[in-house]
Order: sequence, then C-alpha cells, then structure tokens
Amino acid sequence: MNDRTLIHEIQKGNKELLGEVARRYYGDIYRFCAYLTGNVQDAADLAQETFCRFIRYVDGYRFRNLRAYLYAVARSACMDYFRAREIHVPLEDAPQAAEAETGFVRAELESDLFVLLQKLSSTQREAILLYYYEELKLTDIARMTGAPLSTVKSRIRQGLGKLKKLCEQEGVTL
Repeated sequence: MNDRTLIHEIQKGNKELLGEVARRYYGDIYRFCAYLTGNVQDAADLAQETFCRFIRYVDGYRFRNLRAYLYAVARSACMDYFRAREIHVPLEDAPQAAEAETGFVRAELESDLFVLLQKLSSTQREAILLYYYEELKLTDIARMTGAPLSTVKSRIRQGLGKLKKLCEQEGVTL
C-alpha cells in the first residue's frame, strides 16, 4: 500500500495503520534526530515525539510526500528540544547504548564526517543531511525548512565547500 492510500485509510478511521507509518519511517526519523542532536537517547525520544505529533494531527494531513512531512515534524521536535535546553549536548556526553541500531548510529556519530559536520552552521548541516543522507528532494527540503529553493542549494554548496576545507585541514579522507 502506498503512502497516499495508507493516509487515506487512516483518515477514514483505520487507526491500526498508524503502526505501519511508524514501521516504514521510524529508522529514518530516529537517525535524522540522532544526527541533529548527537545523542542517541534523546534521538529516540524525539523520534517518538515525532510520531506522537503525527498521530495527533493525522486527520489534518494534506501533504503529498509523507516522508518529507515526517522529517519536517522531526525537525520541529528537534528545534523545540534545542530551545528547551538552550544548549547542544556534546557528543562525548552521549551515553553508550547496547541495541544494534543504536550502536550503528553511535558509530556514525563518532565518525570523522559527523565530527566535521558539527563544525558547519546548523542550517548547512541540516540541508546536507536531508539531501545526501536522507535523500530528500531540494523542493521538499525548501518546503520543510521554509527557505527558498535557491537558499537550500546555496547552503548545500557552501556547506560542502566548508567540509572540503575542513577535511584538508584535519587530514581526513572520505
């Protein structure tokens, strides 16, 4: 069943299909939250909050791309997280976790690339993650961030330029 049919059935009252939305997209949303926060436990909480918000407002859902919509909700949850704490949790303070998926995300968070991504502005990092890691279309990124398409393209281009310089300075080969 495609996303459009799935949402239509949920809005008609088949709330049991909400679990299917979570099964399809939880891993992507969790990983995105982990990239933004640098903390695997907070990422799990934020992914759960994303799906709670989606469930709460599913009857008003009118977007064409469910995946992009969920990323927008996750982004909003992460921004609320940052505002509430007024600080970014450092990577080295993130606790170790035993689950396989969490371990995989933790390894990615400790990678040279992730460390360098943290040195970019939040808008550049977000645009690069959404485009390259999550493979969203530029138009979807523009819609979810509220930035013009040209700005999204510029953030990606400038961010990649900074990453290249950082790689050269740090002696990192990707």
